[in-house]
Amino acid sequence: MRAEPGNKAIATLVLEGLAVRGEHARAERGRAALAEPGQDLSTAPRWLAEGSIRALFGAVELEPARARALGHRLLAAEATGLFLYRNGLGTPEKAYRRAARWLPRDDAASAWLVHQIGEQAARIEYRPAKITGAARTEAALCSLRRGMLESIPGLYGLLPARIDEYACVQNGAEACDYGVTWERSSVLGSRAGALVGVLAAAWLVAVVADPPSTPGFTTVLAAAGLFLAAVLAGRVFDLKRQLAAVAGARRGHLALFDQVDDALAEKLDTLARVGARLETARPEGPLLWETGEIDDAHREEALTDQTVGAFARKIHGSAGDLEVWIEDQRARGNAIEGLYEERSRVRKIREWAARIGRFRVGLRPGWRERVDPGALIRRAIAASRPLLPPGARVRLEVAPSLPTLVCDPVQIEHLVVALLRNAIEASVDLNDAPEAIVSLGVCATGIELCIEDRGVGIESNAIDEAFDPFFEEAASGEEDPDEDPGLKTCLRIVEGHDGELRFDNGLGAGTRVSVLLPTETREPPVAGTRRIEEESG
Repeated sequence: MRAEPGNKAIATLVLEGLAVRGEHARAERGRAALAEPGQDLSTAPRWLAEGSIRALFGAVELEPARARALGHRLLAAEATGLFLYRNGLGTPEKAYRRAARWLPRDDAASAWLVHQIGEQAARIEYRPAKITGAARTEAALCSLRRGMLESIPGLYGLLPARIDEYACVQNGAEACDYGVTWERSSVLGSRAGALVGVLAAAWLVAVVADPPSTPGFTTVLAAAGLFLAAVLAGRVFDLKRQLAAVAGARRGHLALFDQVDDALAEKLDTLARVGARLETARPEGPLLWETGEIDDAHREEALTDQTVGAFARKIHGSAGDLEVWIEDQRARGNAIEGLYEERSRVRKIREWAARIGRFRVGLRPGWRERVDPGALIRRAIAASRPLLPPGARVRLEVAPSLPTLVCDPVQIEHLVVALLRNAIEASVDLNDAPEAIVSLGVCATGIELCIEDRGVGIESNAIDEAFDPFFEEAASGEEDPDEDPGLKTCLRIVEGHDGELRFDNGLGAGTRVSVLLPTETREPPVAGTRRIEEESG
């Protein structure tokens, strides 16, 4: 799962700002107010203890205006640009749509909720875990959040967003409700110039014309010139604001590139040092990549890697079959003493075997083995069960006489678990017992795996974003590549097996994801009638 920014960044920026201004006494009060006084923020975890940010804001008595500026700095391009580019957030709409995933919060239990995204407009709610601070503290925290929401368009060279506050916790509400609007270009100056031009032209006509009801040609021409001059001045003002916004974004991008350049240079230096050590420690005699053959000194090592990796994968599959059996006993209601407690140990064995298998064999491109697709999907469903919410149901429909599948079973299992989690999460808010249907059948090119949920489906204009990184990422947790549920990872796995991933709306409500995998023979199998084989929940 992907890491969130945490609240340490807020505390660090507050204390750094006070130190820069020379307000050392306030900074010391702020450090003392943290849940763990005297802790080194550089080594502290990204989530500080609950209530730390409220205590910090109260101790330093941060003014709302400075808190708002702090929100702007939290989302400066030099701090967030790489995150935006890496995650495909190429427009303000995408950035606001995923506010819940990447905007800082004062507590881990608090939440950003995105209710609506429109054309250059959004409706976003912030729901704090607790409201325990004084009115001044709550006002500063609200200003911090307003500053963050305002600054997002500036990351794209646009003017700051306008924030309309419909509800606020400092006024007794349970959550802050914000309306956000932003513009592609400024028209404020042009409108103001037009208004000033009309007033100035009217004044000129009233003063110069005699009588005012019949102004002469020269007077009309002068009034028109005055009007155009005022409009032009307003337009120049708009362009100046727009260029200032673009320049600010570009400065942030240049700072970001400097950071990337420094990091890349450091990595290259590290690789150079490693290469030098390997060169001095290299064994005598020809190597595999120099001669095309494996000498006696390396043959045993290569065979050991292959053997250990193969055994690790066999253990992974066997432990998966055991987990399927335990899941079946649980579904049948068979209370076998101590059996369900042992399931966690079985999962640890599978995790260990998967890591060893990837380390030993996964480095070899094109690793494949023959598996029974039905047994593989059952293992994946059993593996996903502890990751799904209570009451979730998974139905499995398997066609008879499925051909053998040649694949990397660890990757395919990871794929199914990720798609199942996405399917259940899509309908968890609509039903106390969210359901996903997994069907396994045959198609013209091989085997077809379909996972369909009963959620709200996906809007047609969002389908092109489905394979952006973290479109379906979890809302919290540390980054772990082995547990990344992103659809982009799923697409990479399918393409690595020469397959195809289709993503569309189901026949009724919900979303249908189809995975087409080629079989061993590549011959079109004979289609059979699917049957409902089992249901777990």
